[in-house]
Amino acid sequence: MGFREEILTYNQRHRLISEGDRLLVGCSGGADSIALLTFLHKQKDFLAIELGCIHANHGLRGKESDEDERFVRDLCDSWNIQFHSKTLPIKNILLRENGNLQDVCRRERYRFFEQVMEESHYNKLAVAHHADDQVESVFMGLTRGTRSNGMYAKRNYGKCELIRPLLSVTRKQIEQYLNEQHYTYREDSSNKKDTYTRNRFRHHIVPLVQEENQNVAAAITKWTHQQQQDEQLLHKLAMMEYEKIILSSDSHALSIDLLQFQGIEVALQKRVVLLLLNYLYPNESLWLSHSLIEQVHSQCLECDGSSEIHLPDGRKGFRHYSTMLFSFEEANSAIPATESIVVIGEWVSVGMDLRIKMINREDEMNVDDGWYVTLNISELPIHVRGRQPGDRLLLKGMKEPKRLSRLMIDEKVPRHTRQAVQLLETHQREIIGVPGVRLGSRFTKQPHEGWTHQFMIEKESH
Repeated sequence: MGFREEILTYNQRHRLISEGDRLLVGCSGGADSIALLTFLHKQKDFLAIELGCIHANHGLRGKESDEDERFVRDLCDSWNIQFHSKTLPIKNILLRENGNLQDVCRRERYRFFEQVMEESHYNKLAVAHHADDQVESVFMGLTRGTRSNGMYAKRNYGKCELIRPLLSVTRKQIEQYLNEQHYTYREDSSNKKDTYTRNRFRHHIVPLVQEENQNVAAAITKWTHQQQQDEQLLHKLAMMEYEKIILSSDSHALSIDLLQFQGIEVALQKRVVLLLLNYLYPNESLWLSHSLIEQVHSQCLECDGSSEIHLPDGRKGFRHYSTMLFSFEEANSAIPATESIVVIGEWVSVGMDLRIKMINREDEMNVDDGWYVTLNISELPIHVRGRQPGDRLLLKGMKEPKRLSRLMIDEKVPRHTRQAVQLLETHQREIIGVPGVRLGSRFTKQPHEGWTHQFMIEKESH
C-alpha cells in the first residue's frame, strides 16, 4: 500500500477528517510536520477541508529557531495557507517557574494552539506523530512503570479535537515521500543530542529493538490499537461502577461508599479513582500524577478509623470508616458564624443537614417520633451555637458531664464534620443536647411526668 493510500485508509478507519473540517496543522519545519502539511495541502480538495498552519517559536536556538519559523512561513505563503506564529517566552518562564524544559515548552505550545483554534474557528488540530514515535512512547511508558497504551489517533482537545493522521506510517516512509515529492525540511539540531529522554530511546533503544524485528513499528501500532480498544471497554465498565459508589455529589463535595468501592474488580479500581479525580479536577486529567492516584486508591482500600489527605489546589479527602468525602472547599466554611434562638413552633437549622422544631406541650399534642424535655421559664429561650473549647454534656447514667471532644470520638463523628456540629443550650448556658450526635440526660424518648416541651429533629430538604 502506498503512502497516500496508507494515510487515507487510516483516516477513514479512525474517522479523523470529515468533509468541511477546518484543520490547523502544527508545523515545526521538521520532516514529519512538513510531510503532514504538504500531504494535507495536496489532498485538501479531495478531502473537502480548509487548512491553516501554526508554528510555535520557542526561541531556544536563537537564529536557528527564527529560520525555522521563516521557512514554514514562506512555504505557507507560496501555497496560500493561513499562517499563525508566536515566539514563546520559554526562557523567562523557566526562570520564573524553574520547571522541566520539555514540559514547559509543550504546555505553552499547546496553550497557544488552543487560543488560535478558538479565535480562528478551527475545529481540529493535526499533529505529525508517526509510528516510530508510537514505539518510543510505548517503551518510555513501560520504563516509567505507567500505562503504555500509546498515543491515540484522536482525542478531545479543549472544545475541539486533536488528530494524528500519520500514526500508521514510519519515519522511513515519511522521508521517502518527501524525497519523491522533492520537498525540503529543516533539521532541528537539538534532536541529535541525548539530553532528552525521547532522544536517548530514539538513538539507542529503538534501534536495538528494530534489529530483532524490523517491522516493530507495525507490530506496536497493532498492539496499541488493541490496548486502546480494551481500555475503552474498561472505561465504560469503570463508569458503571463509579455511578454505583457515589453517595452524594454537588458543587462543594463528593462522597463515596468505600465498601462498595472495595467490591469492584481490582482491574477497575484505579480507573474509578481516576474518574473521581477527574470530577475534582475537570479538564486537568493530563497532569494527574501516578502518585496522586496511588494515594487516593490506598485510602479507598481502608475502612478503619478516620484519616485526612491533602490534595492539590486546596482540596481534601476525608475518610471516616466506610465513607470517603472529597471536599472542594474548607469544611469550616459551612459553619454558621453567629448563634441563633429556637423560636417555638418554627424549624431551625442546627448543622449536619439537620433542623429542629420546639413545641409547647399546650400547643400541639400527639406528635410522633419526638423527644421530650422539662424546661423552666428561666431556661428559655433555647439557643443554638457552635462548639467552643471545654464544652461538656451530661448524658443519661453519668454523674459528670462528658467532654464534647471525647463524645465526638466515641460516637464516631467524622473528623471533617465535627466543627460543623451545633449545640442546644439553655438561656442559663447549660448544654442540653447535640443534635445528630447525642441528646443529654434531660431528654426522654417517651413522655415523662411534668414534660413541658417536645423537640422534633429531621433532615433538611434541599
